[in-house]
Amino acid sequence: MGFACTQKDFGTGAESSFAKVEIAADGKITLHHTGAEIGTGVSTSQAIACAKWLGKPAAEVRMAIIDWPELPIVTSGDPYMMSQGEQDKLSANPRWSPGLISPASATNSAFYFTHSTHEAARVVFTHGLWPAAMAIWSGGIGGGQAAPLVVRREEARWVEGKLTVAGLEPLPLEQLASKAHDLGLVTGAVVHVFNRWQWSEAEFDIDGVTERLPVDGLSLLLGAGKAGARSGAAPVPPVYRALDRKRVFIAPVSRNNAAVTYYSAVGTLVGLAVNEASGHVSLLSHHSIMECGNMLSPQLVSGQLQGGLAMGIGHALHEYLPLYEDGPGNGTWNFNRYHLPRASDVAVWAQTGEVLPPLSETDPPKGIAEVVMIPVVGAIVNGIAHAIGHRFNDLPVTPQNIQEALA
Repeated sequence: MGFACTQKDFGTGAESSFAKVEIAADGKITLHHTGAEIGTGVSTSQAIACAKWLGKPAAEVRMAIIDWPELPIVTSGDPYMMSQGEQDKLSANPRWSPGLISPASATNSAFYFTHSTHEAARVVFTHGLWPAAMAIWSGGIGGGQAAPLVVRREEARWVEGKLTVAGLEPLPLEQLASKAHDLGLVTGAVVHVFNRWQWSEAEFDIDGVTERLPVDGLSLLLGAGKAGARSGAAPVPPVYRALDRKRVFIAPVSRNNAAVTYYSAVGTLVGLAVNEASGHVSLLSHHSIMECGNMLSPQLVSGQLQGGLAMGIGHALHEYLPLYEDGPGNGTWNFNRYHLPRASDVAVWAQTGEVLPPLSETDPPKGIAEVVMIPVVGAIVNGIAHAIGHRFNDLPVTPQNIQEALA
């Protein structure tokens, strides 16, 4: 038996992204994002992320968008090397940020990319769907059905695609979107965010009220109103209005010294058998325990866990290439010689895993990716040491290595 547990950081200390969330009069949600889909499922997870504030996932998703005329943000300098004085001077420009767009790397999509999606959707909800809901609930004789109740926005919940609070009539998204467009409320938002182990924040004037948001750039789209929506004229492209922030609170450059502030953890327990004659290691079963906050898509998390485990098992036991002239450069190596783990190598029918529950519904999703492939490696090496009394410090542990250790 072998066990290992690890926690791994996610992010680079200069993460930034744009996100645009827009809702049509018929309730269709569109999401545009700078994050790139590289097979991690980020396009699916970001579509799902919209449901937190809008009740449903985005119906149309466009990723890897690099042009953002709706919110012209500029950047300059090196976010890791600039002085505090340089940052203070540059941040006087209400459209400046220490970083513009981050690549899809460093396990950043679940936490960092979701933040910009959530914040754009939150603005649409707060300044579009919520006042539309209150207009409906407050309409009618004596102040409507909301009049006798204490109605707080923070207590509102989406239930099966309908918004309700304090026992009020559940309102479908389509009805709220139509009302928001009719009243000329916010129906689209573009945000830019930056994180240096702490989110930048800024103050914006929205509807005459100053709000402090965890973004450093904001642009809004308003509904056309009843006249515009029903005029019969040809549709015109939406016009976003970029807001100049009143004050900005960018994480100080000294936060670079923090090195890391975001972690996720995984532990893995393995059972294995070692054939003393051949040196072959058979993985009999393994169980993993993961801590990743609130999952956006349990299926994607499960897929990441299973795929990462297979990679780690291959790293620990199978995937080997020699150095120098006999290495892959000699043209004789292919999958007939380089052993990738197969189902029979990873105990595919005997593996189990569990995700620890979040502390609350407000926990953010955490970056996972590479962390799932790390502890299984240590667990396998510990299991081999338990079986034969010899600890290996080089990987992979091949049958030949084991035979030599037992000789």
